[in-house]
Amino acid sequence: MKKNLWKVAALSVMMMFSAQSQAQSLGDVLNAIGSQQGSSVAQGLTSVFSSDKQATAEKLIGTWNYTEPAIVFTSDNILAKAASKIAANKVESKLQEQLSKYGIKPGSFSMTFNEDGTFTETLKGKTTKGTWQVKDSKLILSVVGIQALSITTQIDGKDLQFVTDATKLLNLFKTIGAKSSNSSIKTVASLMKSVKGMQAGITMRKK
Repeated sequence: MKKNLWKVAALSVMMMFSAQSQAQSLGDVLNAIGSQQGSSVAQGLTSVFSSDKQATAEKLIGTWNYTEPAIVFTSDNILAKAASKIAANKVESKLQEQLSKYGIKPGSFSMTFNEDGTFTETLKGKTTKGTWQVKDSKLILSVVGIQALSITTQIDGKDLQFVTDATKLLNLFKTIGAKSSNSSIKTVASLMKSVKGMQAGITMRKK
């Protein structure tokens, strides 16, 4: 019975990613299935979006430290699918790989939101400043020389998640200091587009 279930799961994943052959190989899929044991894939890294959890301006004020990538789905129906969980695990892995290249890891990256509408990013001791506002339930970040970015926020316990869709993911990297058009980010975006309703970004915890 278990073997049949695994075959069905593997087949569904293969079909979902058939248009993304450069982004995801069959070997990657099978390795993900074998190493993550199905339902535990991306556990702890995924959540379902809730408008009730969106951060207000008041709740954003303070200093937040990076902890890990964030994967958020727009509905629990999407999250429940095995193929979506496998994709989330792959996206999380690629995101952390790229973030680490730029030194964005626990203890090295933080953001401080001030009451006057300014914010400060600190990455490996280097500081970048910008402005912020909450508009129509979205966090708008503006940094000189970079297009303003509209971010979906979600506060889950002590954690704050900044996520966006595939089309804006590269701009998020630019905004947080990882100024790259790296092909791996394009790979992540391709994977996200394969699962409608997936958003990705970073998770931060209040200091």
